[in-house]
Amino acid sequence: MRIDPRVSVTPVDSQKPADAKPKAPGAPSGASVVRLSSAASALAPEETSETITARLEKIRAMLARGTYPIDLDLLASRIVDDESMRGGKVS
Repeated sequence: MRIDPRVSVTPVDSQKPADAKPKAPGAPSGASVVRLSSAASALAPEETSETITARLEKIRAMLARGTYPIDLDLLASRIVDDESMRGGKVS
């Protein structure tokens, strides 16, 4: 995948229907709203397993120190997979 600086992209917000009602400032757009399932929203944060909490704390500490390992090959393959799933041309 290559980024071409000569290509311009129209912002998504400018493609609203003419009869769309203006949203309140700070209101999220419909595409970016994430809703939890009833099972997930019923789960209290303190019910998270201790194993998961310990792993997250370890990752946060590694990120803060700058020692978190990044597999660039895996990252690149996931970017390509994502682009192909979105219907983009992968070269």
